[in-house]
Amino acid sequence: MNIAILQGRAVKEPELERSERGKVYSRFRLACERPYRGKDVPRKADYFTIVCFGKWAQFANNHIAKGALMTVLGRLEQSEYIDRDGKRTERTSVIVDKLTLHEWLRKHREIEALSDNFDDIVPREITDSLIKQIDIDDEDIPEDLIGKESSYID
Repeated sequence: MNIAILQGRAVKEPELERSERGKVYSRFRLACERPYRGKDVPRKADYFTIVCFGKWAQFANNHIAKGALMTVLGRLEQSEYIDRDGKRTERTSVIVDKLTLHEWLRKHREIEALSDNFDDIVPREITDSLIKQIDIDDEDIPEDLIGKESSYID
């Protein structure tokens, strides 16, 4: 199973492009903040390449602005290519199946209503349940885990 769910902010506005085969696509970077580890630990983010095809490419181009908060539902895809220096390079991207904007940021003030073509956007109730902040205090953590570092921290 290959499922990716990411929440983050657009690093810059996506640009609409056309592949060699004529497919319309849009690519942008999404900054996803790592979990907060305390005031003495600097916050870190991971940056993911997000690729939208077809109607999602149009949607991204029309509605996503730099800094917009969104949830992306998609799949990971690896690809290989030869770069300008003739070196074989691998790239991992998230291919969008569904996308929900939590903030409508745009250069212009008008916000277009979503058309019927976007009826499969992830419902707000689902994304809200995915991003709920859980208030955990020390009493909720088992004693044997208090003070231990997580294995994913650099």
